[in-house]
Amino acid sequence: MNKISKLLTILCFIGFGLCLTGCSDGSSSASTKGLNIYLFGAPADSHWNIWCWNKDSGTPYSSKSWDESKASGWEFSIDEIDAEKGCLVMNLNVPKSATLGLLFVNDKGDKQTADITVSTLDLKNARELYFVYGLTKFYTRFEDIAGIKNATISSADGKELSGSIYGYTELAAEEVSVTGSDGTVYPVSAINITGNKYSITLTEGDISNIPYAIEYNGVIVKANPSCEVIDSSFGYEENDLGLTINGSTATFKCWAPYASTVELLLFADAASLSTATETIQMTPSLSNKAIFVAENINFGSNKYYKYKITNGTTESTVCDIWNGVASADSVASQIVDINDTSAKPADWENSYVNPFGNSGSETKKYSDAVIYEMHIRDWSRAFVADSTGKFRDITNNLKNSGKFAEHLNDLGITHVQILPMFDYAQTNADKNYNWGYNPYHYNVPEGRYVDNMRDGTDAVIQMREMIKAFHDAGISVIMDVVYNHTSGTGTNSLYDKTVPKYFYRLDEYDSYINGSGCGNEIATNHKMARKYVIDSLKHWMKDYHINGFRFDLMGCLESDTMKEIYEALYAIDKNVLVYGEPWTGGTSGVIGSADKAGEALVGYGFGAFDDSFRNAIKGAEFGGFQKGQVQGTADDNNIIKGLKANTSRNATNIKGLTIHYAECHDNYTLFDKLAMSILGMTKPNKTKLDLFAALGAEKLSNVIKQDKLAAAYIFLAQGTPFINGGQEFLRTKKGNPDSYAADTKGGITWTNTAGNLNIDDVNTINLSMKETYSDVYNTYKGLIALRKANPEAFGSNEDAIAERVLVNADATTKQKLVTRYATGDFLIFFNAGDTDYSVVDGDTLKVADYPNLIDVSSGEVSSSSLSDSELIDPETGKLNVPAKSFVILKK
Repeated sequence: MNKISKLLTILCFIGFGLCLTGCSDGSSSASTKGLNIYLFGAPADSHWNIWCWNKDSGTPYSSKSWDESKASGWEFSIDEIDAEKGCLVMNLNVPKSATLGLLFVNDKGDKQTADITVSTLDLKNARELYFVYGLTKFYTRFEDIAGIKNATISSADGKELSGSIYGYTELAAEEVSVTGSDGTVYPVSAINITGNKYSITLTEGDISNIPYAIEYNGVIVKANPSCEVIDSSFGYEENDLGLTINGSTATFKCWAPYASTVELLLFADAASLSTATETIQMTPSLSNKAIFVAENINFGSNKYYKYKITNGTTESTVCDIWNGVASADSVASQIVDINDTSAKPADWENSYVNPFGNSGSETKKYSDAVIYEMHIRDWSRAFVADSTGKFRDITNNLKNSGKFAEHLNDLGITHVQILPMFDYAQTNADKNYNWGYNPYHYNVPEGRYVDNMRDGTDAVIQMREMIKAFHDAGISVIMDVVYNHTSGTGTNSLYDKTVPKYFYRLDEYDSYINGSGCGNEIATNHKMARKYVIDSLKHWMKDYHINGFRFDLMGCLESDTMKEIYEALYAIDKNVLVYGEPWTGGTSGVIGSADKAGEALVGYGFGAFDDSFRNAIKGAEFGGFQKGQVQGTADDNNIIKGLKANTSRNATNIKGLTIHYAECHDNYTLFDKLAMSILGMTKPNKTKLDLFAALGAEKLSNVIKQDKLAAAYIFLAQGTPFINGGQEFLRTKKGNPDSYAADTKGGITWTNTAGNLNIDDVNTINLSMKETYSDVYNTYKGLIALRKANPEAFGSNEDAIAERVLVNADATTKQKLVTRYATGDFLIFFNAGDTDYSVVDGDTLKVADYPNLIDVSSGEVSSSSLSDSELIDPETGKLNVPAKSFVILKK
């Protein structure tokens, strides 16, 4: 996705010889010598190859012509990695006596160096050739390489530069020239070199005259202020970036610290976004030159705007990243106040609403919540069979006690967590399925979920309608947010086009760090990037009444950032829920990662998903197909830790900050994982897409027991329970382990076309399963009811006890797969084994102290006398816990 030239940090080495012998120039193996060819500073947005020919005869040293190579792949390619010198390298066998022509070319053949002439006789005994990208000069010793890799302005006055050099470059002040963007020359007064790092001091500078051009040895490197300098010199605290409307006039403010000019482009309507009706030059603010302002503009009948931003030599037209209303696909921002009547449903409440805690009149704990994950399209199609996913499909089935509201309320859900519904990269015209974890504009609703989108206000209204319908049904709304990466960079990123590379973490060679696993990661350690994220979250809370946020790959954000986020949102609603995935998707540049739950100065803090409890229950999701406790693979210690919410993902004393789950949108559904385990499958099978049929009645019965047991672990544990929509009635995805889009997963290609591998059919919710597997549904419902009725026992009890039990009364060894759990007035036994367990009392925990047997299987909580139960052995009088089950006792 990276379209920007960047200097490489790695040494790529190919261990094969490019033999130019026996070719059309008639040379023989006896007359050849081996060379290592090194190339420094090649743009890393391309894969590089060598084209070599005999300059005397013009004959290429390749079996393919240039055009054939361009069409089908270059013969001599540069691929592998070694990290010492910081360059590309290739091993070459060349004639001892020849004049060679060399050039470096990318795969597409649309980027190449100038021709380089090398006489092999001049090389004498040299075995290495060093090149600097952009120069035709070459070197035969690493020590002789001269060149600047990169440069950054490292002081607020613009007088200090720093960066890296190639080889053993000895920079002299008289050999380096520095000019500002307007051509002003800034004389060099001093240069210091330490290893491969340098610093340059100028006699004068101007931080606003950027980018600087640093020229040395014929190569020009551009320098912009470091992000630290940007933050200290151009940071902005006010909340008026973007658009502010005052009657018939508007003020526009664009934060663009690298820009030389910014123009405001006005457009008549959404159908005319290619031709501006008016262009207005924006002026830098006197107090902050990074803020470009067009003040009190009479916008007349114009409805949309863009910015034309010139950063260096690059000119970009871009939608305003600070505005929250945009045309389809965020091509342009709409000139409208988001709280104008034209952007609100008729019954929209101006004040913030959260059913959880009655909009702040009550104080709630995290652990009082029961979170239910859902995707707009999956549930739209539960009600409208051919829907491509619409806010209004959900709204219509929430209003007036509709099917969806009835289902959620009957189950006992307090919050829905909705997969991404900000504007992601798929265009509105693209009707194919996608989860939405590819952000394009963080502040704008996803247009594909909007019926008949004509203006940006349609998206605002329809999303607000849905949220209000949830609230009217008594359900709070959590938004799944992805502030860890964007769908693209460079020209594919609104953020890069506004402030190149500022919003992203970069390595020391100006390359995008990829902690998200998606090509980039957001630099929330940068002041204005952090401000943007917090402002965005506050926008969703204040303007849409969102009640909480689930952070995708929260580990890519700093713990300090997450604390600051929670504290800012707590100021709006003391019952807000903030939690996320405490891991990254790759090697991240984050320092002080939010890799576990963290306390804040106010309220509770931010929570974290507990993957160790998840893995203990059903088996890990990574490192191969694995089984867990409910399938009979013992992990008693992690089960015990999970029940008490004492896991590595929560270092606080606040139990509710541990988010417990056995299924979410990622990976296999719980049913699929359990079914595949019992069938001996480790990946999906085209002949067993219907896992219910593949199981048969007996094995299905066993899977159902395992599923109910998994639910009991989640709902009865300390912490906050979370389930995926449909989990409560054995939702299946036909074994697809990652159903985010049509793709090849598990060795099967899932498609957007009709058939049994259609990705929509895989993901669509089938509500009829609620009746088919009503026993499973009722068990989930009953467990939730028990939990909600006894918050002192289930959620935040610091005195809960969980322990293994003795094999029998005469034994000293512990029974695997059986756990005794005491919390509040309850004593619970979990038996994940394949045989019944006859209870041996603990030292202090005696069955006789808990005479009431609690049943949740009907969906209601009922109590009966334990002594009258069939679970009591008539001969021994001991409690028998059946295999793959749980037993709940109460004082």
